[in-house]
Amino acid sequence: DMSNERLEFLGDSVLNLYISIRLFEIFPVAAEGALTRMRSYLVNTRRLAKLSKELGLDKILRVGESFEGDPVEQTSILADTFEALLGAVYIDKGWEAAGAFVEKYFDIEKASSKLDSKSKLQQLVQKQSGFLPKYNVVKEDGLPHKKHFVVEVEFDGAVRGAGEGSNKKNAQEGAAKDALSKMGNNDEQK
Repeated sequence: DMSNERLEFLGDSVLNLYISIRLFEIFPVAAEGALTRMRSYLVNTRRLAKLSKELGLDKILRVGESFEGDPVEQTSILADTFEALLGAVYIDKGWEAAGAFVEKYFDIEKASSKLDSKSKLQQLVQKQSGFLPKYNVVKEDGLPHKKHFVVEVEFDGAVRGAGEGSNKKNAQEGAAKDALSKMGNNDEQK
């Protein structure tokens, strides 16, 4: 006899592993942090609960009275139910069927829309040229507690964008966004 908790445990692992493998394959040069952000965008309690409702699982669940009155509890239970279902698919039909089930309900390639501009630019440039964009601080001024940075990003032998911010990271992000916009790759680029 398989309990829902055990199936949920297995389904959670299958889901995270499958999504991780697919992201790793689809985005071969994405950094670990970017892959983690994309996976978090795809796999979260709210999304899993929504999928449970789409599958009608909320109509067939036997639950206590607390379920009806507490939306947080309801969301959590529905998310767990989706994971348990995936665990059952895996036990019954194996990895291929579990993967097909995940592919049916998750647009894994769309996760790239959640990448920051710096990660998107890195993906694009490395895919096209095999090299990484280079970020150069061209100006740094301001008081120690209120710095201001101007950064340029270069690749393919030329400066392709510039950005500014209160720290290097924000300035680099701005430079990447500028470069993407000049390339016409604002939001659609993987």
